[in-house]
Amino acid sequence: MSLREILERYMELVPEKELTERVKKFQKSLNADIALIVHPPDIYYFSGSKQEGVFLIPKEGAPAFLVLKHLERAKAESPFEVVELGSLKKVGEKIKELGFSANSVATELDVISLNLFNRLKKALPEAEFTDASGLIRGLKAIKSRWEIDVLKKAAEIVKAGYKAALDNLKEGITELELNALAICEMRKLGHESGEVMRGARMEGFLGHILSGEAAAVPSYANAPLNGVGLSPAMPAGPSRKRIARGEPVIFDFFGTYMGYLVDMTRTFGLAPLDRKFKEAYRVVEEIHAYLRENLKEGANGAVIFDEVVKIADASGYGEFFMGYGRDRVNFIGHGVGTEINEFPFIAKRLDMELKSGMVVAVEPKFIFPKEGAVGLENTYLITKEKAVSLTDAPEELMELK
Repeated sequence: MSLREILERYMELVPEKELTERVKKFQKSLNADIALIVHPPDIYYFSGSKQEGVFLIPKEGAPAFLVLKHLERAKAESPFEVVELGSLKKVGEKIKELGFSANSVATELDVISLNLFNRLKKALPEAEFTDASGLIRGLKAIKSRWEIDVLKKAAEIVKAGYKAALDNLKEGITELELNALAICEMRKLGHESGEVMRGARMEGFLGHILSGEAAAVPSYANAPLNGVGLSPAMPAGPSRKRIARGEPVIFDFFGTYMGYLVDMTRTFGLAPLDRKFKEAYRVVEEIHAYLRENLKEGANGAVIFDEVVKIADASGYGEFFMGYGRDRVNFIGHGVGTEINEFPFIAKRLDMELKSGMVVAVEPKFIFPKEGAVGLENTYLITKEKAVSLTDAPEELMELK
């Protein structure tokens, strides 16, 4: 039995047609002799494999995966030519052997480390390097039918995690325990974890179960919610705080499948919840009603952001929307796919035209310092007519007895 046959017995592989179409689209817009793809999520996007190496896409001709490790695994996972690289010092040599010129080389200048960039420059001393990141992010923003189906499977996983959180909520359980029960259910369904934020920190994220005052504690992440976490080394996420009656509990999780993720937030708690939280939650429901009708092809993300802020301000709770004081963030939505911060963004003064096939997570939230937080987040598929939620779990504020 071949390695590929073993892999296919236990996992799904990215279809060859899907990968070849992506490469062709990239080549049409590539303004360089070759592109050297080095960012792991981008390598996976084009090659179908996340083995260690450099994925080479020429302006014309067939791509090749120059692999450092693991060669045989890469051959089993990717339909393209796979070449043993051995060392980054040999990049120039391998490019010549494949018959390509490298006078101009495009790579991901937004995320490549200085060390890796210098090593590539040393291996290709005559090359002029240009940035491929904008082209790559633009391509990744529009999802194919296959990608949308994968995202729907990821949504089923995160929905199951939410149900597990609801089923196991009880007075006195810690945020950490409830988080673990949700994650356990998701893992049984194939949740991969390992989410990636392009160009920013995302280490160790296993989803948020945040409650009461702990939910409103700020930290480093550029997000409205951070939480206390377990130590200064992991200063965000669930803590050992015990969940009490009368305080809102936030479920904010990614569901991942085949390297693709969706993002979903729901709010629940043990009755009775304070009137302030209920009123604020009705506002996020109103915002999502607006989003479903207005997040569509041709809309401008900056305009959507401004209209949503108007809704929040009109409620009387505007100062607590998407954070408080200096900790407020200037976005309400982010594209998702193989990374959690893909195009498009729904953000302040950031003009981005929405197009059919884009997938964006939108997360209106209110954070009340030293009290708690409420929020509702869906991952939406943009169409010509409206936004379609992929994360269609019940959206009401759940007050459990």
